[in-house]
Amino acid sequence: MLKFIRGKGQQPSAERQRLQKDLFAYRKTAQHGFPHKPSALAYDPVLKLMAIGTQTGAIKVFGQPGVELYGQHTLMNNSASELNVQLLEWVYGTGRILSLTAANQLILWEPVGTTLLPIKTLPFDGKLKKVSSLCCSLNKDLLWIGTEGGNIYQLDLHTFTIKEPIIYHDAVLEQVPPAYKLNPGAIESIRQLPNALNKLLIAYNRGLCVLWDFETSSVERAYIAPGHGQSVGLSVNFGGSEFSWYHADGSYATWSIDTSEPPSNVNYVPYGPDPCKSINRLYKGKQGSNDVIVFSGGMPRSAYGDHNCVSVHTSNGHKVCLDFTSKVIDFFVTYKNNEDVAEVLIVLLEEELCAYDLTDSSIPAIKAPYLHSVHASAVTCNYLASQVIQSVYDSILRAGDEQDIDYSNVSWPITGGVLPDNLAESDEEETPKLYEIMLTGHEDGSVKFWDCTGVVLKPIYNFKTSSIFGSEHDLRDDGAADTSAEQLDEGEPPFRKAGLFDPYSDDPRLAVKKIAFCPKTGQLIVGGTAGQIVIADFDDTSEKVSLKYSSMNLVSDRDGFVWKGHDQLNVKTNLLDGQEIPVTENGVNILGVLQVLPPASITCMALEANWGLVSGGTAHGLVLFDFKNFVPVFHRCTLNPNDLTGAGETLSRRKSFKKSLRESFRKLRKGRSTRNNPNNQVPTTLEARPVERQIEARCAEDGLGSMVRCLLFAKTYVTNVNITSPTLWSATNASTVSVFLLHLPPAQTAATAVPSASGNVPPQTPRRISAQLAKEIQLKHRAPVVGISIFDQTGSPVDQLSAGENGSPPHRLLIASEEQFKVFSLPQLKPINKYKLTANEGARIRRIHFGSFSCRVSPELLQNMHGSSPTKSTRSQIDGEGSANSSANLGAGRGYVYHETALICLTNMGDIMVLSVPELKRQLNAAAVRREDINGISSLCFTNSGEALYMMSSSELQRIALSTSTVVQPTGSVEVEPLEMERSTLEENEEESDKETFVNSEVVNDVKDAPIASIRAKPVEGSVDRSSLINGICNTNSSNQANETITSSVGDITVDSVRDHLNLTTTTLCSTTTEETVGRLSVLSTQTNTATTTVNMNDIPDINISNLGDLTSKSNTTETSTSSVVIKSVITSISHDKTNGENKVNTTKNAPEESQF
Repeated sequence: MLKFIRGKGQQPSAERQRLQKDLFAYRKTAQHGFPHKPSALAYDPVLKLMAIGTQTGAIKVFGQPGVELYGQHTLMNNSASELNVQLLEWVYGTGRILSLTAANQLILWEPVGTTLLPIKTLPFDGKLKKVSSLCCSLNKDLLWIGTEGGNIYQLDLHTFTIKEPIIYHDAVLEQVPPAYKLNPGAIESIRQLPNALNKLLIAYNRGLCVLWDFETSSVERAYIAPGHGQSVGLSVNFGGSEFSWYHADGSYATWSIDTSEPPSNVNYVPYGPDPCKSINRLYKGKQGSNDVIVFSGGMPRSAYGDHNCVSVHTSNGHKVCLDFTSKVIDFFVTYKNNEDVAEVLIVLLEEELCAYDLTDSSIPAIKAPYLHSVHASAVTCNYLASQVIQSVYDSILRAGDEQDIDYSNVSWPITGGVLPDNLAESDEEETPKLYEIMLTGHEDGSVKFWDCTGVVLKPIYNFKTSSIFGSEHDLRDDGAADTSAEQLDEGEPPFRKAGLFDPYSDDPRLAVKKIAFCPKTGQLIVGGTAGQIVIADFDDTSEKVSLKYSSMNLVSDRDGFVWKGHDQLNVKTNLLDGQEIPVTENGVNILGVLQVLPPASITCMALEANWGLVSGGTAHGLVLFDFKNFVPVFHRCTLNPNDLTGAGETLSRRKSFKKSLRESFRKLRKGRSTRNNPNNQVPTTLEARPVERQIEARCAEDGLGSMVRCLLFAKTYVTNVNITSPTLWSATNASTVSVFLLHLPPAQTAATAVPSASGNVPPQTPRRISAQLAKEIQLKHRAPVVGISIFDQTGSPVDQLSAGENGSPPHRLLIASEEQFKVFSLPQLKPINKYKLTANEGARIRRIHFGSFSCRVSPELLQNMHGSSPTKSTRSQIDGEGSANSSANLGAGRGYVYHETALICLTNMGDIMVLSVPELKRQLNAAAVRREDINGISSLCFTNSGEALYMMSSSELQRIALSTSTVVQPTGSVEVEPLEMERSTLEENEEESDKETFVNSEVVNDVKDAPIASIRAKPVEGSVDRSSLINGICNTNSSNQANETITSSVGDITVDSVRDHLNLTTTTLCSTTTEETVGRLSVLSTQTNTATTTVNMNDIPDINISNLGDLTSKSNTTETSTSSVVIKSVITSISHDKTNGENKVNTTKNAPEESQF
């Protein structure tokens, strides 16, 4: 009891708490996949950046692979319309972007690192001010806003306020021909002429388009569509000589800007003469010597109105109609060097992003480097293969390259952003690179391989199991369907199936439920819904054999059992013929199929490629199979008479009458003691038990108690403490843990100790593997077991060790049920420690994993921790900078890298905990997933390095890091232009205070000779800090270029001229207040600094520095430099009213700026 009290009262030491902060840290790092519910698309042809907005308020900016920026709208008035992004418009070439929400709010976003932050907001009120179109000036200073009322407002992007003049539709109507007597309606499109920046093309809803001249504030020319067809939009060519005008009746025409006469084909309908739907977007360009028109929509309304299409028509008569399986949100076309030569078509759909090569007449698809649709077929399971070796990774890439031969080789056009230079250096490591590969199982029976080692989620291979199942009748039906589809494509419109999104499955039994993959040998095992287990590998050197088939029946000896579920899948008979060629799926050898009977869904799987064994579990039991010889080893049925009706588990989970009576008396006694002592309000474990039992009662939904929940192969101590034996561990929903001792033949044992290069040893003589039940554990609380793991003295899991390694004894067994963790000793199976999660916190365990954590520690800290660390760990001494996986908490020099293996746990509340082993003391607790997000919790997977990925939506993956040493997050950035252009007058410099930019300049001595300057760069007092605030946002990545222009523009200004200028400004500006005048005077001062530098060569030690050779001619040099500068600094705090009405007080901050004269 004293030991128990002392153990509970111990707190971690100060050294341990410091080490915890260096080892563990939770953060959300990167997002992979396709945005959920996209609603807007924008492209910046200057910076070559693409932005996507969603209905949930997210904005994502993509440049070259590795450059990703995220932004999120927030709720101000608790209205969902504030999140729905309807329009996006780039401020071309500046890196900033404008978003329009359904709440009619205009927001200006600016990149800061890898984040988009809102810096300005402008709300529009009134029905007539409902924004319908946006157009940003090519001068980057104005935004034209078209409204439903037919007016155009000018927004000054510097001040983010509406400025004059406003183009009212009444003024426009007065200057159009009298034949047009309609209310023009809403503004549908605004375009600035690239060759005349003072002119705007404005398309109104009711068939009117005008050319507006700002110099004369009048309509220069009016274009009227015959029949007043409803306008949709405009597109202007690069020369500014013509524009394409498209309408809601499916027609379009190309007009000349110089004449008001309509073209001859003004009523041309591409898919007429039947009534057609609206053309939603249209681009025109050149494809060689031919004109090419790309448009979305325009389908015949009655026949093909439900098709989602983008059409590509060339002037030589070649037409392609890309028929997608999801709604077209928007698209854009990239051009070559600001010419009319079209290069790439990029289409944003509701469920995927597609790209096509417009330089090729066949319009081949382009494989995008990111934004891949993870859910092309519905995701049914996730598996993360951590630390895949290079040879296996190369084999997967070779198989994937065969699937990509139909893609175009044109380079990806979106290449904006800047990547840090040190990325290339970090890849060149001495240790062999290990990869993180995520495998997603899908409803159509396919398994997709994704490289998630870096920021970009790259699809590298798609393995399809549906090709081996079916019948001859299915083959004939598929052939007939393909023939009819080809005949359909020959008609009009010329449809071509496009995109990869296919939410429909031919057979629900094909759905993948469990995946196992060996990261060292490339062995792949896929378990399906109908009890099928497909065995394949990526070994190119193994002997090619025909497809094999085997079945194992779990309940054949059970009388009275009747399977009422679906039938098993049939393997194609022609594939089972002995003379048939080997089955390969694009470079992957499919060895065979194991069918478990009854054909219930596979609930868990385990793979040991070095032993040639695979084990699978269902709701009825488990099987063990030797896939090297393709023979069954054994099967075990876990059913019992009570489980046939499901009553066995329900009764066993209830409290007994005797236990309930005992607890009732305890509560009565406690109630009396509480009444006698009202100050005693300390809750006991008895009060928490009803909560625990309430959660336990939900476990009845998990199914039968016979269901096998987890399987594990391990070489550990089972029979005695001296010899390790190969074992198989299984656990069920009823907390029954079984240990099976495996007897491997000598040849197989030798293969285990010294594996071959490929990991697969062909059998020389027929051999049989046998198994017997060694031990069985029945946990009293009978909660479903969610995980089993065996770890050594250092905490490393035995199953993650290399072949032939057993780890340092003694071994420990960890059994994680839904309610608690329990650690046993091996081989005695004596309980050592346990952690009751449900009783303490009311949460249930969903998934466990062991992760490796490391950090750099000082020798002093390591010495203090030695012998008192609560967690067994391995430490490695290194020199210099250390390995790339360790966090750089200490500077260069001799140091230590501290490694620690810890247990990572996910609960049903979405929390992730890190526990030390075997003490089970909590090191970190983080709320990672929303507790309402059931799919996110069920899909979460851990890596061996302390990272995790989960489905944040049906199409997106969120990456999180729990370790400080392994963090994968976007490192690319976007260069941002200053919000205001360079100005030469002091008045314009003073107005920059409205941007909330504060500068505290620091004078640095300037020296003419570079070698001397390099020598005395360190002793200069006060380091130069480049951190600054741009528009109220902290930017520590680069120096503030806007502030550099301030210092360079006031080099020769004297104090008298400053005073005269301020007096003139105060007189001229009526809005200048006394407070602003005081603020302006307070931020200007003059400082003169004189520095004398003496360099004596005798004082410099003999060091091998190349720059010192330049000082030979200047052995004893004395220099004097005098600098006089005007420094802008903040002395007083001045309040500025924001556009959205918020009042923010600007606090004084020092952001030193280097000024040299």
